[in-house]
Amino acid sequence: MRLFLHSLVAFAILSIGASGWAQSTTVTFQVDMNQLSEPTTYGAVFLNASFTGWCGGCDPMTDADNDGVWTLTKTLDPGTYEYKFTIDGWNAQEWFSEGEACTSTIDGFTNRTVTVAGVPLELAPECFSECGPCQGAVTGCTYMIAANYDPMATIDDNSCTFDGNVSTGCPSDLNGDGTVSTADLLEFLISFGQVC
Repeated sequence: MRLFLHSLVAFAILSIGASGWAQSTTVTFQVDMNQLSEPTTYGAVFLNASFTGWCGGCDPMTDADNDGVWTLTKTLDPGTYEYKFTIDGWNAQEWFSEGEACTSTIDGFTNRTVTVAGVPLELAPECFSECGPCQGAVTGCTYMIAANYDPMATIDDNSCTFDGNVSTGCPSDLNGDGTVSTADLLEFLISFGQVC
């Protein structure tokens, strides 16, 4: 009888240790919205996930220091979860291709995944709709024919300057900025009707 009770207690301890008493823990989710191209304006960023039933506006994130990185901390049980970041509930959402490093595809839907193991977890900020951090944006002149072209620039800041002898190879580009636009039409209209 004593052996039976010891065996029963040992079985109970192993069963509970393997499946129960796993502690819930905090997980901090972060998304960097600084390189979001559209929509250009939005009210809030939300975390939508399998652990909330993909509820839309249930889990708003915050950006207390206005640095463009939105954060939310949740308490979760150990397990693997799917999630994604959305804008204004479900007005806009992240899109991923199947097989991207930070995702899994279940029932045809590709989402981010996180595995919670019972210890506090702070996920690094990831760029909206990308696996990994945002690449640093560099502002400057992006027109190769400009006098102040910056090959490191990724976002044009309208600072380009052009000397009078610039030829773009495009006869309709009257102002030499590398594009045919309304500015070229204005250049034409300014000189239209002048006596040469």
